Amino acid sequence: MSVKNKPRIEAYLGASGSGKGVSIGRRLDALRPDRLVIWDPRDEYGKRAERVTCPEDLRARIRAAGPDGKLSVRFVPGGNMDLKKSFAFVCLAVFFAGNMVFVAEELSNVTSPSWAPPAWRQISSQGRHKGLHVIGAAQRPTMIDKDFLGNCTHVRVFQLGYDSDIQTMAKEVRAPYDLVAGLVTQDTPDGGADIRALEYERRTRRLMGVRIAVGKTGRTRETVTEIHHT
Repeated sequence: MSVKNKPRIEAYLGASGSGKGVSIGRRLDALRPDRLVIWDPRDEYGKRAERVTCPEDLRARIRAAGPDGKLSVRFVPGGNMDLKKSFAFVCLAVFFAGNMVFVAEELSNVTSPSWAPPAWRQISSQGRHKGLHVIGAAQRPTMIDKDFLGNCTHVRVFQLGYDSDIQTMAKEVRAPYDLVAGLVTQDTPDGGADIRALEYERRTRRLMGVRIAVGKTGRTRETVTEIHHT
């Protein structure tokens, strides 16, 4: 892959039920990737990709696809698997395969501010050279790998439950504390949901307000409004 590839690293950060999954789903619908691997520890992406539960099966799917073939697979670790070791294996396989969208869920369970699998750090810092488009999600931004957060090109933050997380994300997206603290996801009378978020684009330093309306049938409508330049 050309070293001129632009980095594409997106973070979706918010408490459980805040709307991260809805937003990531919309993003995948827009991207429609031919090659997709998902680290899916909660088994939530059943409609997106084929489920595998052991490293050998993941390796076989990637090898069968080759460097450019279609690939759609999600790794769901079994109950007796070590999460960190399993995540490290998936990251290594993704990095060497390259040329794909990689979704990594629940990062606070498999990374920490001072530690992450070497292959995950390679993905965060060198993934663009391998043609990787990375989408990472976590409930607690203060508990995930700082290198990933620092290398993100886009950050989308939703309702957060801890003050320390609110403070961290206010700094990351260059927004007033009260603006981040005021983000909320609410049920609507018709059985849908109203999701509020902020999106920050690091290259241009654009901060945008995001509203996603979810209807009772699951259909979504997103509105994005620029707030200010910083």
